[in-house]
Amino acid sequence: MIPRYSRIKTVSIILFVAMAASFCASKNFLVVNYQLPGEPQLLAEPSVSLVIKDSRKDPAMVTRTAKTVLKDFHGNFALIVDRENENSRLVGAFSLQSLIRQLFKHRLENAGVRVAPEEESREMVVEIILETFKLDLVERKWVIDMTYQANLLKQDRFIAGETITGSAERLRVAGSKEAEKVVGELITDVVNRLNLNALFKSDQI
Repeated sequence: MIPRYSRIKTVSIILFVAMAASFCASKNFLVVNYQLPGEPQLLAEPSVSLVIKDSRKDPAMVTRTAKTVLKDFHGNFALIVDRENENSRLVGAFSLQSLIRQLFKHRLENAGVRVAPEEESREMVVEIILETFKLDLVERKWVIDMTYQANLLKQDRFIAGETITGSAERLRVAGSKEAEKVVGELITDVVNRLNLNALFKSDQI
């Protein structure tokens, strides 16, 4: 019979080896932390349809250089949403297009706008057109660029729009942690930079 102390020591060693292997291994997804903003003024809008369009000229999300580190990354993301004074919440795993939908759904609902289910249509439509999303590794730095166009449509008529562009970089350490951080930082910046108040007020002019 193995002594109790030896069993605990053996289990600890196994756990340590498993954790070390997970940190060194290349994952097939990236964890994205999105921080919701404190909205200055809640919008009193009825529910809207949220439409996501992928208009990227290059469908690859990572460059060849970045792929040398993210060997097993297949384009999926685990989304964690952070809200002020609340615990972080794991929303789920998503493709890029589904991730963009979830990000803007949370942003809109955080501002007081209900987003209708995808199968239901509404008179008012928020359209997000993704134009650029690229993660690169340049001279030991993770660099990401993202551009999108946000449009407000009413009965298929263009009301207003805004183009948001952003980039961020972080020094690469071992593994993919810094890549995940830089993606989360940029996504938080560009999604929260969209001026929802100005967008919806355009319908009242």
